[in-house]
Amino acid sequence: MIQLNSEQLGLWIAAFVWPFIRILAMLSTAPIFESRILQRRVRIGLAACIAITLMPILPPPPPIADSHSLYILIQQLLVGVAMGFTMRLVFAAFEVAGDLLGLQMGLAFAQFIDPQKGGTSPILGSYLSLLASLVFLALDGHLLVITAIINSFELVPIGSSLQVINLETIALTGSMMFLIAMQIAIPVLAALIISNVILGVLARAAPQMNIMSIGFAITITVGIWVLWVSMPYLMSNFDSMINRLLTIDIFNNT
Repeated sequence: MIQLNSEQLGLWIAAFVWPFIRILAMLSTAPIFESRILQRRVRIGLAACIAITLMPILPPPPPIADSHSLYILIQQLLVGVAMGFTMRLVFAAFEVAGDLLGLQMGLAFAQFIDPQKGGTSPILGSYLSLLASLVFLALDGHLLVITAIINSFELVPIGSSLQVINLETIALTGSMMFLIAMQIAIPVLAALIISNVILGVLARAAPQMNIMSIGFAITITVGIWVLWVSMPYLMSNFDSMINRLLTIDIFNNT
C-alpha cells in the first residue's frame, strides 16, 4: 500500500499546478488556442493534459514558502502571457496589413461579424488573418506552440527571477510586426498609388469624364486584382514570416 505524507502530496500538487498555470496563460493568449470558438473548458482540459504529461519529465519544483506563492503565481502568468502575446503578433501583422489595404481601397466600411473576436472586423484584415491561420496549422504551428512551452521550463525554471523575460526583445517584436505588415501591403499600395495618380491626371485632362464617380470602383477593382495576383508570392513567404516570429527568443539565456 502506498502511503503519502503531506509534504509529498504538496510536491505533487506543486508539480502540476505551476506548469498548469503557465500553460493555461499561454493558451489563453496564443493564436488559434485563444479563439472564442474554442470553449474555455476545452482550453483548461488541454492545459491540464499537457501539465500531467510533463510532470514526469520536468524537474521537481523547488520548495516554496507560502509567502512566495503569490510571486510564483505571477511569474507563471507573466511567462505564459509573454509567450502567447509574442506568437499573437504573427497574426496581428496580417490583420494590420489587411486593415491598411482596406482603408486605401475604400473597403474600410466593409465589416462582418467575426465569431473569433465576438464583434465586427474589417473584411480584408479577417481574410488575411484566416489565411495566416491556415498556413500556421499547415506548418504544425500548434505543435510548435506546445514545444515552445515545454522548452520554456528549461529557459525559465519555476522560481527563477522575473528579469529573465527580455522586455526589449518583445518590444522589438512589435516593431517587426509593422515591418511584416508593410511588406505584405506594399504591392497593393504601390498599385493603388499608381492608379490614383492616373485618375488624378485624367480628372485634370478631361473634367467632363467625372472620374470621381468611377474612381471608387476602379480603386477597389485594382486593389483586389493586385492582391489576387500577388497572393501566390505572399503565400510562399508566409511560412518564413511565421517562422521568423515564432523563433524569437524572448528570454535571457543568462
